[in-house]
Amino acid sequence: MSWTTYSVVGVDDLYDVEIEPEVRAWLESLPARHYRKVERMVMLLADDPTVLGEPHARHLGEGVRELRPTIDGTAFRITYWLTSRRTVVLLTVFRKTRMREEAEVDRAKLARKVCESEHGPAHDLFERDVDEEEWV
Repeated sequence: MSWTTYSVVGVDDLYDVEIEPEVRAWLESLPARHYRKVERMVMLLADDPTVLGEPHARHLGEGVRELRPTIDGTAFRITYWLTSRRTVVLLTVFRKTRMREEAEVDRAKLARKVCESEHGPAHDLFERDVDEEEWV
């Protein structure tokens, strides 16, 4: 498994956002309108992740938090953590079910530990072109 991260945002006043391969693959698989919705939430997160709270984000413990998008009535969770270098790292993504997915939260906490100890800042840029026709 590759732990390459990808930079998404790099605007001066915003936190940088890096994504793990799992989140990248999910973002690439989304239809354009869903991708744009998630992109808006990530930009909201990048604006000031230290104060973003419910209903958009929530703490899960051990430095891991979740972004909480709903797409066509289905709740998803994108887990993330904040580094000491003003960076948000999007770790994992999963579909929310009625009961809190403890296994998914544990997986995100492990991903954070691996991310923090085994690789440095992202070096690739993630870009996705969304054609206007895809919006329909």
